Amino acid sequence: MNLETAIARVKKSFDKMNAAYGRKVFDEIAIVGLAGHSLKLHYYDGPRQSDFLTDFADDSVSLRKELTADQAGLGGEFSFTREGEGAGIDAYICLGPDVYLFCNNTEKSMEEVTADPLWLNAQGQFLTASQFFTVDPLELKD
Repeated sequence: MNLETAIARVKKSFDKMNAAYGRKVFDEIAIVGLAGHSLKLHYYDGPRQSDFLTDFADDSVSLRKELTADQAGLGGEFSFTREGEGAGIDAYICLGPDVYLFCNNTEKSMEEVTADPLWLNAQGQFLTASQFFTVDPLELKD
């Protein structure tokens, strides 16, 4: 899948997730390429675009163990953390080789988000979004 299709798939799935939850689950989403020691922001929607990559190392600490274990880079793999608060990134989906969708609620932790009973319906849409990339991973042509 190309970048434009990936963005459209994510937006559609997340619109459904937000509808099931009754409000936005994640107010910050970013598609980031992680090639070697460099980061490339391919898409961003959220409140702090100018600071996102600058703060990425600190904000992704709670997910770093999962990210480093995700060396296969297979599309569709995902993880959540309950430790992310504020700027701390809450979740990711591997979209393809060395490219990830990072998701964050800058006002609530995932513990708070998932405590709401409406999360049970919303999480199915997150899973659906991840499955698109299992079948058709994002391939970036840089």
